[in-house]
Amino acid sequence: MILRPIPALTVDGIPADKENMPPVLAVVFWAWVLVSIVVLLRRRATKRAIARMETTGDTAPPTDGEGVTPDDAEVHAPVHATVGAAAPSAPTPPTPPPGFDGAAAPIIDRPPPRSAPAAGIADALVGIRMPCDLVPLVLDRLATSHITLSTTGHQAAEVGTALADEVERLGYVVRPLSDHEVLATRGSTDLRLTIRPPGPDGLHLTHPNARPDSVVVEITLT
Repeated sequence: MILRPIPALTVDGIPADKENMPPVLAVVFWAWVLVSIVVLLRRRATKRAIARMETTGDTAPPTDGEGVTPDDAEVHAPVHATVGAAAPSAPTPPTPPPGFDGAAAPIIDRPPPRSAPAAGIADALVGIRMPCDLVPLVLDRLATSHITLSTTGHQAAEVGTALADEVERLGYVVRPLSDHEVLATRGSTDLRLTIRPPGPDGLHLTHPNARPDSVVVEITLT
């Protein structure tokens, strides 16, 4: 019988030539264990933060304790402000010339310009705002080329000036023909405006149905 030598055993049954682990493998093993522990602890902390947000209703993402999320810390680079840099100032508006430092004049609401001739007196006066409480003296629905208005409590000069300003707002160019008559022109449309003050007795010979001391206005489409 041939007897083979039996390798020497340690106390734990490990061969004597393999009792000591190489130093490099030991370092790798413990590094792997440390990394595994860190990853495990980080995952548990993230799960706890998510569970706490769901309980409190907070929708803000978990941060690293300094108000910065991991994604923001990786994607966004820090922005450094220049110390002592002056903020850009707004441009200074130009100084208005003398006589123009008051409040700006209101914008006048003007209708769009028209060049086509008016189809009638109503079309020629579309958009007008009758000044000085002017109202139709005689409402004639068949009259398409003229209209007669009247008012009380206003002087003839006041009525004429206010009506001329209103007609100009409609786009007409006003040209005086006499002390009580003007011609307003817009494209191929002409309006003749006649202001008739009351007579010495407060009545109107041409308009006997007008109220006493009233001012009568005749507008004719020519």
